[in-house]
Amino acid sequence: MKNIVIIGAGDLGKEVVWLIEDINKVYPTYVILGFLDDDPEKRDEEFFGYKVLGTTELLESLRKKIPFCAVIAIQKGADRKAIADAHPSFCEWETIVHPAAVVAPESKLGKGSILFPRVTISVDTTVGCFNLLYINATICNDCCLGDYVSVMTGAVVSERVRISSRTFVPAGTCIGPHTVFPDQIEEGRKA
Repeated sequence: MKNIVIIGAGDLGKEVVWLIEDINKVYPTYVILGFLDDDPEKRDEEFFGYKVLGTTELLESLRKKIPFCAVIAIQKGADRKAIADAHPSFCEWETIVHPAAVVAPESKLGKGSILFPRVTISVDTTVGCFNLLYINATICNDCCLGDYVSVMTGAVVSERVRISSRTFVPAGTCIGPHTVFPDQIEEGRKA
């Protein structure tokens, strides 16, 4: 079994606990060591059944004490990027795929991504690093998602779509085929 640390003791963090616990029910894979979170009020507290071990600054020093992989459980893509960029020597980013997600074997998933139940990724699609695909998101064939993309609940990405890095795809969005979907410019909409 792999030790894992979840970065982000918030709403997405507790959802990632759920995903990991569901994975472990099917095939015991992970031991959750706890959370890292930069909120000083959460330090040394328990969150969703696991201890907050400290801030993200401790990532490398903890890794020297005990081997583990990590996942960034933060919805905003720019924040996921900032954390990954702040730790360039950390290479153990885990991709979490819920057992009820469907990924075609010809498709590629980047490191550090999170796939919720009933996510579907069709053939010959590339999902970049540190992406977040929520419940019932559908990515059709021959798509390319950049890094740090957030595709929310029930969004449908039709075939041969290119999604730029750090793009936020709102819940229920339908992106037509053969489209280049640019970053959201509006404040608050960018992931």
